[in-house]
Amino acid sequence: MRLRRLDLIRYGKFTDRTIEFGPKPDSGPDLHIVFGLNEAGKSTALSGYLDLLFGIEERSRYNFLHEYSAMRIGGVLEFGGEEHTFSRTKQRNNCC
Repeated sequence: MRLRRLDLIRYGKFTDRTIEFGPKPDSGPDLHIVFGLNEAGKSTALSGYLDLLFGIEERSRYNFLHEYSAMRIGGVLEFGGEEHTFSRTKQRNNCC
């Protein structure tokens, strides 16, 4: 599985932000290093990716700008040779 794009629609301090990782290269390494100043949102982006995969925690600490009912993340994952686009909203049952 490979993350192609992460959409931080309403998550943490982000509103309508996208991180593009681009297509998998034909040859060479497929590694991305995310760097930035302190408080730039690196840890928030990582948590957004994990919440996209596994669901937003019931008492997420990333609701300081957007209320729980408005939290939303999305992305594009590549697996099985295909791209799959989906999003997740904050719900009590963590349904997609």
